[in-house]
Amino acid sequence: MDYRASATELFECIAKSRKPVLEERGMHFSRGEMGILIALSQQDGVTSGHLSEYLSVSTGRVATALKSLEKKGMVIRRTDANDKRKVIVFITDSGKQFMIDRYNEGVAWSEKILRKLDEQDAKEFIRLIKLIVSKS
Repeated sequence: MDYRASATELFECIAKSRKPVLEERGMHFSRGEMGILIALSQQDGVTSGHLSEYLSVSTGRVATALKSLEKKGMVIRRTDANDKRKVIVFITDSGKQFMIDRYNEGVAWSEKILRKLDEQDAKEFIRLIKLIVSKS
């Protein structure tokens, strides 16, 4: 069994559930902030309204989280050149690297968990997690 590939499959399944499980040690990130970073990692350059809808949180919560993420250097907000009323949100290089690091840590953690199981149990575990996430 390729545990690394299976761990990647498991971690991506959990990450796509829209319930972020990533947290940085030593730097406080709220659930909304991690959700925004995950969303921007998947689709960069979106409006705060899009983020609000995607994450099912209020626009006020998104605005607060974006302000905090800007202070941390993880995102930047730019006025839309075509519509000055719109603000477009982008993840910075620092934010991208942060998410790559968290992703790699998550896959390593998933691999560690899967290595405690035999091949059949690991595959069944992944199948069950996928089933649970698909029904969320």
